[in-house]
Amino acid sequence: MTTYKSGLRRPGLHQSLGILAASMLCIVSFSLIASSQSGGTVDTGMTLAVRTNEEINVFKSDGQVFSGVIDQDVRDSRGQVAVPRGAYVEMMVKRLSDDEYALDLEAVTVNGRRLGVQTDTALTAEKEEGFGANSRTGKYVGGGAVIGAIIGAITGGKDGAAIGGAVGAGAGAGAQVLTRGKSVKVPSESLVTFRLQQPLVTGVADRGFSRNGTHYHQGYGTAAGNSPAYDAGLRDGRSDRTRNRTFNSQASTAWRGQDLREYQQGYERGFDESVAAANRPQGNSSIRIGADRYITWTAPSDSRVYVQVDNNPKQLFASGTTGSEPAPWISRGHRYVFTLETPNGREIARDENDLSRRR
Repeated sequence: MTTYKSGLRRPGLHQSLGILAASMLCIVSFSLIASSQSGGTVDTGMTLAVRTNEEINVFKSDGQVFSGVIDQDVRDSRGQVAVPRGAYVEMMVKRLSDDEYALDLEAVTVNGRRLGVQTDTALTAEKEEGFGANSRTGKYVGGGAVIGAIIGAITGGKDGAAIGGAVGAGAGAGAQVLTRGKSVKVPSESLVTFRLQQPLVTGVADRGFSRNGTHYHQGYGTAAGNSPAYDAGLRDGRSDRTRNRTFNSQASTAWRGQDLREYQQGYERGFDESVAAANRPQGNSSIRIGADRYITWTAPSDSRVYVQVDNNPKQLFASGTTGSEPAPWISRGHRYVFTLETPNGREIARDENDLSRRR
C-alpha cells in the first residue's frame, strides 16, 4: 500500500488557498527525486522552510503530531527539486531535558513517499545549533537525535516578527514564537526554518495512532483510543447531525473541566463527520472519511484513492486493496470528496464531507 499525503493548509487563514493551489500543482515525480537524491534521500545540511498549519502550544512531549507544509522548493546540489513547495510536513515537540522542550521536524511526504529518519541508525548530534534567545541544542536526552535544528522562525506570514519577538496583531498582542524552552509556542501560519542534522530516507512508516481525534506517534506515553467523554460527544454529535438538529455542543451537563472540553471536541468531530448515507459503495468496495480524519477503504487490487478539495483538481491520495491513512489537514472551511477508482479510472466508491457549510 502506498500513501500520498496532501500538502494542504488549515482553512480560514490568509495564505491557505495559495498553499492549497501549490499542493495541487507542484506534484513532483519521485523518479526525478530519486535520480537527484541517491536512494530517495534528502541529505544532511539541507534547509527546509515550513509553514505551520496549526497553533502549537504545549509544555510536554506526548507524541502529538503537528502539521505544516514546505513553503519553498528545496533543491539539491544539482539544482533539482528534492522537496516541492506544498509537501506535507510532520513536526513534534521533543524533550531536551527534564524541564526543556523543543520543536523538531519528524518527517516529510513527497509525492506519496514518506521520508524520515531510520531510528536504528540514528546518531546523536553533539553540536549545538542556536538562533537568538530561542536557540535549540542538537542533542536530546536519552541519545535521541535531532532531525532538524531550527535556524530561524517568523510568525504572522512573511511580514511577521522574528523569532522571540512580538507577534503581529493577527496572532494576539504580546504573543511570542518559542521553539525551545519550558514550553513551545508557535502560532499557526508561522514560518519555521529547519536545517537537517540527519538525512531523511524513504520507507519510514508512520506507525501512529489516533486519540480523541488527534494523531500521535508511539513511544511518548500517550495511550491509543478515545476518552469516555470524547466518545460520548462523538455519539451525540453524530446523532444530532443525522437527525438534522442544530449544532449544540453545550447541551450535555454530565461533564466538567477537561472532560467537558473532550466531550465538546468529540461532539464537533461527530457533527462534522460525513453522513453515512453519502457513502456510495459498489459491490464490496467502500471508502469512508472518519471523524478522526482517517480515510479507510476496501477495494479490489490496484485501486487508487483520490481527493478533491473544493473545485481544485483531484489528486492521488493513496493506493492499495485495503487501507486506513490519516489526513490531518482536513479542517472546516472546505469541501472534501474522496473517490475510490480502478486503474482505468472507473469510480467504484466515494465519500464526501462538506465542511464549508455553516453549522
